[in-house]
Amino acid sequence: MKMKSINYIILLGFLSLFLQSCWNTHQKENTNDDLINNEFLGEWYSVERIIPFGAVLTIDTDYSFIYEGGACLSSFGSKGNWTLNNDTLILNSIEPEECYYISDFGGNCILITIDDTTSFKREISIKDCVPDNIDYDYIIFKNEKFIIKDSVLTYITQPDTICNIKNDFIRIK
Repeated sequence: MKMKSINYIILLGFLSLFLQSCWNTHQKENTNDDLINNEFLGEWYSVERIIPFGAVLTIDTDYSFIYEGGACLSSFGSKGNWTLNNDTLILNSIEPEECYYISDFGGNCILITIDDTTSFKREISIKDCVPDNIDYDYIIFKNEKFIIKDSVLTYITQPDTICNIKNDFIRIK
């Protein structure tokens, strides 16, 4: 009888060691060390923008991003947070507290027809404010999704987008 008890204790000991090693492996897989080595991190440069236009998307280890760019005298930017869903990077802007003209990322086309009699009015970040810099737009990222395909940070176009502009990015080494 005592031998069976000792065998059960030894079996339980081995089982608990095995489960503990599995738990430690699982915990290690979900640490920030993986994020530091994440393939999305770093600086990404706009693919389909021609000189003098350019844009840089910087994905940082603290779950933040900065998007900056411009051409000639105009510029744009955004700041926000990112998350990962499997192999998909999702970007969301932090709403600006300052007064800026705003534009949606990915929706950077204005559809105008020949018989259009409306005038285009730029959106602003704060109701009835007047932006100090008329040549700067704050870009709003709303659940914008990217995947890496063939070393390119590829934008997943929203279904209702009317633009054919590729908002893809590459790394320049």
